[in-house]
Amino acid sequence: MADLLMTDFDLFWQSYPRRTAKGDARKAWQKLNPSPALVQEILEALVWQRQQPDWLKAGGQYVPFPASWLRSERWEDEPVNLPQLSERTIRSLRAIYGEVH
Repeated sequence: MADLLMTDFDLFWQSYPRRTAKGDARKAWQKLNPSPALVQEILEALVWQRQQPDWLKAGGQYVPFPASWLRSERWEDEPVNLPQLSERTIRSLRAIYGEVH
């Protein structure tokens, strides 16, 4: 009977938006050997990083490979804070440029 419990790596893999080169990612994970607290930090970082502009554009083309993300300790990155536009500004931009879909 197969083990039904997910490992910490499995949780990371399922949370990561670009599932490429799993073997390389597993090696990077094993080398990192994260503590339970670090696993939690990694998973929490992925929640906000998945919403970052670079990760959303071009169908995820700019999402790093998971092994590179792990080796570079990218969970320590800081979010990009985009300026918030007022409704008035948004309406003005739509009037100038039209509705963008």
